[in-house]
Amino acid sequence: MVLLKDALADNSYPGRGVLWCTTGDGTTLGAYFLTGRSPASQARTLHLTAAGELIVGPSDARGHDHLRHYVAARQIGTRLVFGNGGQVSTVADRLASGQDPLPALDGLDYEPTRRSSLPV
Repeated sequence: MVLLKDALADNSYPGRGVLWCTTGDGTTLGAYFLTGRSPASQARTLHLTAAGELIVGPSDARGHDHLRHYVAARQIGTRLVFGNGGQVSTVADRLASGQDPLPALDGLDYEPTRRSSLPV
C-alpha cells in the first residue's frame, strides 16, 4: 500500500488533489488539497460556504484572479462536483436543473493556463 504522503513526496508540484474514499466504518470521506509554486498561488485558502461550496480564495489583499480563485467543489444532493474553475458551478447548476451527468459535462472547455508562470 502506498501512503498519500509518500506518493506526493516525489512530486515537486502536485497541483490540486482530490481524495474520495470509504473509511473502515463505511463513512464516505472526501478531501481537496492544493499547492502553489508562486507566492501568489501559495496565498490561498479553502473555505466551505453555507450553500455547500468549497471555495479557493485569496488569503491576502491581492484580489480575485479566476485562475487561482474558484469554486473547487459543490454538493448537489448526493452528488459532489469538483474541479478547478468555472466548470464546477456550470455542471452543478445543470445537475440541479435535472440534467443527467453526461449531458451536464457537455460543451465544457479546459481552463486557460498561464504558461508564462510555468518553469522552463
